[in-house]
Amino acid sequence: MDSQEDRHLETLREFLERTGSFNQSSLPIGCGMDTNPGLTRKVSAEGRLLDYHGNTVVYRLPDEAKRQIGILQDKLYAVCGDLLAEPLAEDTFHITLHDLVSGPASPELERAMREVEPAVMTRTAERSNEPGTIRMRSSFLFNMVNTSMVLGFEPEDEESCRRLMRNYEVFQDIVALNYPLTPHVTLAYFKPGTIRTEQVGRLQSVIDFARAQEVIRVELSGSMLEYQIFSSMNCYRTQAQ
Repeated sequence: MDSQEDRHLETLREFLERTGSFNQSSLPIGCGMDTNPGLTRKVSAEGRLLDYHGNTVVYRLPDEAKRQIGILQDKLYAVCGDLLAEPLAEDTFHITLHDLVSGPASPELERAMREVEPAVMTRTAERSNEPGTIRMRSSFLFNMVNTSMVLGFEPEDEESCRRLMRNYEVFQDIVALNYPLTPHVTLAYFKPGTIRTEQVGRLQSVIDFARAQEVIRVELSGSMLEYQIFSSMNCYRTQAQ
């Protein structure tokens, strides 16, 4: 039976129902789409990754998982490179557990990052010693809110889902986000602007290609959890505990 503290956590069934409502039909059918207005903070009109700063808590991935994800990234750029920003380095591939604060560089942002950092580092260190693992598998390649193409991941069993959601809630006490956790690895950001119908069709062809590939499985452990600082979507730096 679930403990009192677990009763409010999203179950695996609830997670699959929620993510299944968008990750299998993330592109419009028979028409184009406009990218998210907020994308221009991260990517220039020419597709250059801009200075964009912040901090985050992530799970680093094994090299083999990065290699497998890199194959999908290569396919995405081969088919749709004209509508994508400059490629993300394979070393940046990670599963975000919890976003913290981010934005263009400013004294206010630096102050906000400093304010949350001690508590975040303490809790990251505490979770790093947690026994057991979180068993995850890749699900679908999908369009994340008209900003990027991402590979979704889902827990393989109820206990893995419970562990994952517990860890998310630990950081909600520090920075409360108004959206639930959707584990994913970002493969590419779009160039800002309008994506034409023909281009949407090519994106869908890569989604279909990814669906036919072998599932990527990873086991996330506490030792893989890291507090990171970033200065663009291609430049992350792990902060030592």
